[in-house]
Amino acid sequence: MMRQPLYTLILPALLLLMNVSPVQAAQAPDVLVKNTTEKMLAALDEQSKELQEDPSLIYDLVSEIVLPHFDFIRMSRSVLAQNWKKASREQKLSFVRAFRTLMVRTYAVALLEYTDQKIHILPAKLKPGDKNVTVRMEVLQKGKPPVMISYRLRLKKKGWKVYDITVDGISLIANYRTSFATEIKQQGLDALIARLEKHNQKASG
Repeated sequence: MMRQPLYTLILPALLLLMNVSPVQAAQAPDVLVKNTTEKMLAALDEQSKELQEDPSLIYDLVSEIVLPHFDFIRMSRSVLAQNWKKASREQKLSFVRAFRTLMVRTYAVALLEYTDQKIHILPAKLKPGDKNVTVRMEVLQKGKPPVMISYRLRLKKKGWKVYDITVDGISLIANYRTSFATEIKQQGLDALIARLEKHNQKASG
């Protein structure tokens, strides 16, 4: 599993995926990033009191606003790699559900730890007809070197969907793929799914 510092660094990328409407989805990716970031930061400020009183409210916020903009099936397929092909339909569905909940919990925790980092969006290199794009940005932190975050999206029928996030060259998908492959080899896919479900239940509690 990934260490907490990387989760925290991933947060700014998460903020870019929130409050996306069908109209916004037609915008250039870098413009979309800028607009949605500003809206999310404003929303965090407006709801700060409620979140301080009841941090669990963040889970519903993430599930409602963020979750629709991720391609969890593609992410799950990439994370499991060869094990996806070997898995039964029931195993695939169970893993997608468990992995999706894990991401929601992870991002929710990181969201509560957001501390006013400054974000600089770089122009996206997108040609007419492109269905894949990488949007890069710098996270500026006081007294620390800037962190480069990239997120990869693919244009689907319902708009752009995120399928990987990279922090200073470390891919979220590749990181999970490595750790999960070892666990599956040692204990099997069902054991991994059971552990993720137990972890998610514990986090909910």
